[in-house]
Amino acid sequence: MKMSRYHTFLSWLPAFTGVSAIAVAAATPADTITDSFFTALPGAWEGRAYETPVGPVDYPIHFHPCGENVVAGVAELRVSDHYWYFRQSDGELGLTFLSTFRGNREPTELVVSKIEDHTIWLHAPELQLLTLSLTLVEPDIEIRVFHHRKPHVAIRLTRSDRQQNGSTRNKNRLKSCEPPGLHQPE
Repeated sequence: MKMSRYHTFLSWLPAFTGVSAIAVAAATPADTITDSFFTALPGAWEGRAYETPVGPVDYPIHFHPCGENVVAGVAELRVSDHYWYFRQSDGELGLTFLSTFRGNREPTELVVSKIEDHTIWLHAPELQLLTLSLTLVEPDIEIRVFHHRKPHVAIRLTRSDRQQNGSTRNKNRLKSCEPPGLHQPE
């Protein structure tokens, strides 16, 4: 499924107008929550992982369109990088997540298990102890990570008007779109 002109327009809307793609996408009844989420992702986000095993951590991230139906971002944290590689195919949302904590280079594949109201629930078929929820409520995205069904990490992202300069944006896009252990579909 190709990204429609409408979705392409929405993905670039905040950069040119400052208007929230979340608001535009959410106001479109034909869009599903996964379409709205996928469309809202591109751009800069200020974040805070307010629940983690090591205490609160700032979580700035910039999501980039990385090709047809792929949006990815990397949060460069004190102790590791977190790669978020979202892809959409035939209306289905998938996520490949990689944390480089303690030298890890093995990404985890997550698939949608259910959708409730504004929340998308994902699970890792190969790692059954891991589930994740993504809640889109303008202007925030709330990410909750569960290990063995118990809260492990909570992150709140809020759309930022922070702009990266050209060189930084290109480096961040390359790092986001070509993370270690992940390859774009051919």
